[in-house]
Amino acid sequence: MNKVLGIVLMLLPSMAFSQWSLMNESFDEYNVGDLVSTVGASNGWGLWTGLDAESCVVSTDQFLSGTNSGHVFDDGTTNTRATWSWSDYIEGKYSFYANIFIPEDSDGGFIGFHDSLNLEMPHSISILGDSALLFLDWEAFEYLEADNLSAGEWHEIHLIFDLDNATSEFIVDEVSIGTMGTSFGTTGGIPFGGIEFGAYAYNPFTGQQPPGDYYLDDLNLVDELSLVEISEPMMPSLKVMPNPSDGTFTIDFNGSPFEHAKLTMMDMTGAIVYAKTLSLVSDLEKFQTSMDAGVYLIEVADDRHTWNSRIIIK
Repeated sequence: MNKVLGIVLMLLPSMAFSQWSLMNESFDEYNVGDLVSTVGASNGWGLWTGLDAESCVVSTDQFLSGTNSGHVFDDGTTNTRATWSWSDYIEGKYSFYANIFIPEDSDGGFIGFHDSLNLEMPHSISILGDSALLFLDWEAFEYLEADNLSAGEWHEIHLIFDLDNATSEFIVDEVSIGTMGTSFGTTGGIPFGGIEFGAYAYNPFTGQQPPGDYYLDDLNLVDELSLVEISEPMMPSLKVMPNPSDGTFTIDFNGSPFEHAKLTMMDMTGAIVYAKTLSLVSDLEKFQTSMDAGVYLIEVADDRHTWNSRIIIK
């Protein structure tokens, strides 16, 4: 589920920085057959209309890392139309990473990018058959196409939404397919707040949408403009659960060597809104706060280690 450390490191003289990983999903903390929209609700998963049959399903048939993936399919009983949502963003620059596996002879599938309430969807990816991806800007009806995928293999999708400059870049397997505009952000007025994973292979040229079939693994939403200084080359492996949270959350210190540490929470202006001294850190520490809904920075530090993360309070 949530892996709270940034995924990208940038080295500068005498300092290292990490970009914030806002949301993250590997499917490895669930059980095979679980409905992700149920077991992953605390990590932003939901359903388009509220029907359980729309859930992404945990599978071990294919996986890129760990042992599990999310299966998006339509077999007549399950017809996946799952959503993965977070607090709306109207400013900033965000990267979305996903790895997809398209079985041979699959008709494809659909990935839509929308606001947190699913009211507007300015972009989508149509998975056309087992070897082509079409990234669309519905406002301008422009598209970028990657048509040389190999069926039965994992491929990385990377989208960069620059909400301040109204651009979107489509990258597949670390190769930029191109850049076009976006209605996400201050110019277009649409906030970026969620993604739909659909088991219908929608073709925007014909309007046909036969049943689809594909797998997901290692999803990641990254804030490209927020940098966190890393005080040591090897950071402790800590987790915040659940995230998003209602204000009560647990940090799994995973045996990390913090001694007489202090936990500090700050709002996005840098103001401290919560602090607690941890004289003895156990593997699991529970925290109860009463803060307004929003995004907050978390820092746990002692004389030797500093760890940073971000939590969404609903």
